[in-house]
Amino acid sequence: MKKINNGTKNTVKRILLMILILAMVATIIGLAVTVSRSTAQKLGGEAYEIGLLTAEGKEEKGDTAIRTRNGVTADGLKCELEKDAKIKYQLFFYDKDGKFISASGELTASYDGSGIPENAKTVKIMITPTADEDGKVSLLEVLGYADLLTVTTNK
Repeated sequence: MKKINNGTKNTVKRILLMILILAMVATIIGLAVTVSRSTAQKLGGEAYEIGLLTAEGKEEKGDTAIRTRNGVTADGLKCELEKDAKIKYQLFFYDKDGKFISASGELTASYDGSGIPENAKTVKIMITPTADEDGKVSLLEVLGYADLLTVTTNK
C-alpha cells in the first residue's frame, strides 16, 4: 500500500476547501437573487401627481384627484387603506405595451391583489379625496392623500 505524502494531502485539502467555498458563494448569490426578486417595494408620495385617469385609462388634467406618475408593476400588487381614510381609489391595468386593459371600480377598502387581469403588467392608481374642504387637491395635499393608501408590489 502506497503512503500518501503530506504534499498530496495538502493539495487535496486545498481543492476540497476551494470547492466548498465556491459552493457557499453560489448559494449566497442564489439567495440574494431570490430575495431581490421577491422583496416588496412601497410606493411613496413622490410617485403621485395631481391629475385624473379617464374610464379608458388615459391621463387627463384635473385637480380633484391624484394619480401615479408612471405605471408600476402589477406583480404582487396589494393596497392597504388606512383606517377611517377619507379617500377612494381606482386601479387601471395595462398590458406589456402600455395598452389599457381595464379599471377596477372605486375602492374604499384594502385590496388583496385578487382580480388582476391575466395579461396586466402595469397598474396606475388614482386616489380621490371624499372629504376635501374645497374639492381641489393642492400640491401640499398630495403627500397626505398618498400616505392614506399603502401600495406594495414586487420589484
